[in-house]
Amino acid sequence: MRSDELSDVRQEFAEWSAPIIADFLYEAYAERIGSQHRTLRTLVTSHCRFWRSLLSGDDVKLAIHRRELASLARLAGLPVSMIDAIDVGVLDELMSVTISRFLRSPAVARDYSQFMLRTAAHLSRAHTVLA
Repeated sequence: MRSDELSDVRQEFAEWSAPIIADFLYEAYAERIGSQHRTLRTLVTSHCRFWRSLLSGDDVKLAIHRRELASLARLAGLPVSMIDAIDVGVLDELMSVTISRFLRSPAVARDYSQFMLRTAAHLSRAHTVLA
Protein backbone atom coordinates (compact mmCIF):
# COMPACT_ATOMS: atom_id res chain seq x y z
CA MET A 1 0.00 0.00 0.00
CA ARG A 2 1.45 3.37 -1.03
CA SER A 3 1.73 6.13 1.56
CA ASP A 4 -1.05 8.20 -0.05
CA GLU A 5 -3.32 5.13 -0.07
CA LEU A 6 -2.37 4.38 3.53
CA SER A 7 -3.28 7.93 4.52
CA ASP A 8 -6.71 7.63 2.90
CA VAL A 9 -7.36 4.20 4.43
CA ARG A 10 -6.17 5.44 7.84
CA GLN A 11 -8.56 8.40 7.73
CA GLU A 12 -11.56 6.40 6.48
CA PHE A 13 -10.95 3.58 8.93
CA ALA A 14 -10.57 5.93 11.90
CA GLU A 15 -13.76 7.73 10.93
CA TRP A 16 -16.12 4.76 10.72
CA SER A 17 -14.48 2.74 13.48
CA ALA A 18 -14.56 5.43 16.21
CA PRO A 19 -18.13 4.70 17.41
CA ILE A 20 -17.51 0.95 17.25
CA ILE A 21 -14.38 1.33 19.36
CA ALA A 22 -16.16 3.58 21.88
CA ASP A 23 -19.08 1.16 22.23
CA PHE A 24 -16.77 -1.81 22.65
CA LEU A 25 -14.65 -0.01 25.27
CA TYR A 26 -17.72 1.09 27.22
CA GLU A 27 -19.07 -2.45 27.35
CA ALA A 28 -15.67 -3.93 28.22
CA TYR A 29 -15.04 -1.58 31.11
CA ALA A 30 -18.65 -1.69 32.35
CA GLU A 31 -18.39 -5.48 32.46
CA ARG A 32 -15.20 -5.29 34.52
CA ILE A 33 -15.91 -2.41 36.92
CA GLY A 34 -19.67 -1.91 36.67
CA SER A 35 -21.72 0.57 34.68
CA GLN A 36 -22.07 2.89 37.70
CA HIS A 37 -18.36 3.05 38.56
CA ARG A 38 -17.18 6.65 39.00
CA THR A 39 -14.21 6.22 36.63
CA LEU A 40 -16.03 4.40 33.82
CA ARG A 41 -16.47 7.38 31.49
CA THR A 42 -12.96 8.66 32.19
CA LEU A 43 -11.45 5.26 31.39
CA VAL A 44 -13.45 4.93 28.19
CA THR A 45 -12.61 8.47 27.06
CA SER A 46 -8.92 7.95 27.77
CA HIS A 47 -8.87 4.60 25.97
CA CYS A 48 -10.65 6.17 22.97
CA ARG A 49 -7.92 8.82 22.84
CA PHE A 50 -5.33 6.05 22.90
CA TRP A 51 -7.03 4.36 19.94
CA ARG A 52 -7.32 7.64 17.99
CA SER A 53 -3.58 8.14 18.46
CA LEU A 54 -2.88 4.55 17.48
CA LEU A 55 -4.97 4.73 14.31
CA SER A 56 -3.53 8.10 13.33
CA GLY A 57 0.03 6.87 13.83
CA ASP A 58 0.84 9.63 16.34
CA ASP A 59 3.48 7.95 18.51
CA VAL A 60 3.96 10.94 20.80
CA LYS A 61 0.30 11.15 21.74
CA LEU A 62 0.10 7.35 21.84
CA ALA A 63 2.74 7.22 24.59
CA ILE A 64 1.03 10.01 26.54
CA HIS A 65 -2.39 8.37 26.30
CA ARG A 66 -1.01 4.94 27.20
CA ARG A 67 0.57 6.29 30.40
CA GLU A 68 -2.61 8.19 31.26
CA LEU A 69 -4.71 5.10 30.65
CA ALA A 70 -2.42 2.92 32.77
CA SER A 71 -2.68 5.38 35.67
CA LEU A 72 -6.47 5.52 35.41
CA ALA A 73 -6.68 1.72 35.27
CA ARG A 74 -4.62 1.44 38.45
CA LEU A 75 -6.87 3.99 40.18
CA ALA A 76 -9.89 1.89 39.17
CA GLY A 77 -8.21 -1.22 40.61
CA LEU A 78 -7.58 -2.80 37.21
CA PRO A 79 -4.26 -4.36 36.24
CA VAL A 80 -2.57 -2.75 33.25
CA SER A 81 -2.69 -6.16 31.57
CA MET A 82 -6.47 -5.66 31.38
CA ILE A 83 -5.88 -2.78 28.95
CA ASP A 84 -3.94 -5.13 26.69
CA ALA A 85 -6.71 -7.72 26.81
CA ILE A 86 -9.32 -5.10 25.98
CA ASP A 87 -7.20 -3.89 23.05
CA VAL A 88 -7.10 -7.42 21.65
CA GLY A 89 -10.88 -7.45 21.91
CA VAL A 90 -11.11 -4.15 20.04
CA LEU A 91 -8.97 -5.53 17.21
CA ASP A 92 -11.11 -8.66 17.05
CA GLU A 93 -14.29 -6.58 16.93
CA LEU A 94 -12.90 -4.35 14.18
CA MET A 95 -11.88 -7.39 12.14
CA SER A 96 -15.35 -8.90 12.52
CA VAL A 97 -17.03 -5.66 11.50
CA THR A 98 -14.70 -5.26 8.51
CA ILE A 99 -15.38 -8.78 7.31
CA SER A 100 -19.16 -8.46 7.61
CA ARG A 101 -19.51 -4.85 6.45
CA PHE A 102 -17.24 -5.06 3.43
CA LEU A 103 -18.09 -8.57 2.29
CA ARG A 104 -19.07 -7.32 -1.17
CA SER A 105 -16.07 -5.00 -1.47
CA PRO A 106 -13.04 -7.28 -1.37
CA ALA A 107 -10.55 -4.54 -2.29
CA VAL A 108 -11.76 -2.31 0.55
CA ALA A 109 -11.80 -5.25 2.96
CA ARG A 110 -8.22 -6.09 1.93
CA ASP A 111 -7.04 -2.50 2.47
CA TYR A 112 -8.68 -2.30 5.88
CA SER A 113 -7.34 -5.73 6.84
CA GLN A 114 -3.81 -4.69 5.85
CA PHE A 115 -4.22 -1.51 7.87
CA MET A 116 -5.39 -3.53 10.88
CA LEU A 117 -2.32 -5.77 10.59
CA ARG A 118 -0.12 -2.67 10.71
CA THR A 119 -2.18 -1.35 13.62
CA ALA A 120 -1.84 -4.66 15.49
CA ALA A 121 1.94 -4.56 15.07
CA HIS A 122 2.02 -0.95 16.25
CA LEU A 123 -0.22 -1.85 19.19
CA SER A 124 2.06 -4.70 20.14
CA ARG A 125 5.05 -2.35 20.18
CA ALA A 126 3.09 0.18 22.25
CA HIS A 127 2.22 -2.51 24.80
CA THR A 128 5.82 -3.69 24.99
CA VAL A 129 7.50 -0.31 25.13
CA LEU A 130 5.01 1.32 27.47
CA ALA A 131 4.37 -1.62 29.79
